[in-house]
Amino acid sequence: MPRAIDVKDRFRARLQEADARSNEFRQKLLEEGTRALQPVVGVLNLMAEVLNEEDNVHGSITGLEARIDQDNFISLCAQLRGTEAEQKIKITYGPELGGSNFISVSGLNQRYNERLMPGAGRCASGRTVGSDIQLDEHRGDELAEVVREVVEDFYAAQIAQRSHFAFAR
Repeated sequence: MPRAIDVKDRFRARLQEADARSNEFRQKLLEEGTRALQPVVGVLNLMAEVLNEEDNVHGSITGLEARIDQDNFISLCAQLRGTEAEQKIKITYGPELGGSNFISVSGLNQRYNERLMPGAGRCASGRTVGSDIQLDEHRGDELAEVVREVVEDFYAAQIAQRSHFAFAR
């Protein structure tokens, strides 16, 4: 039987090696996820800058930090806060069974979902799972354009609604 100290030392070494491999994997996944989500994050940051300008009274966009969770998914949850409404758009990047990576989006309405998944012709580059849309990781630019439209429509609709009620009086 090996000495107790040898058993402990070997076990510690194995744990440290496993931690190092796990941290290396998570760091690589975070880098890949940041790269894949960059077009969307870039658009949201630009729009948040406009909303953060000094005289803005239309609301804010928060939650734009990509984070890695315990299931090895990179996600961000953009919260659009207007003067009278709120909407969340959750975007996740991560591994799918079979080893490929995807971008999953929830919080869009049917009109925007249809832009990303216009029928069965696009099955190779995306699919729907419940209310989520799962896209090929290389469709970040296309997703960024749709998210830009969602944000513009969200804030413009609130302004139009306030204007409509002002005339209805």
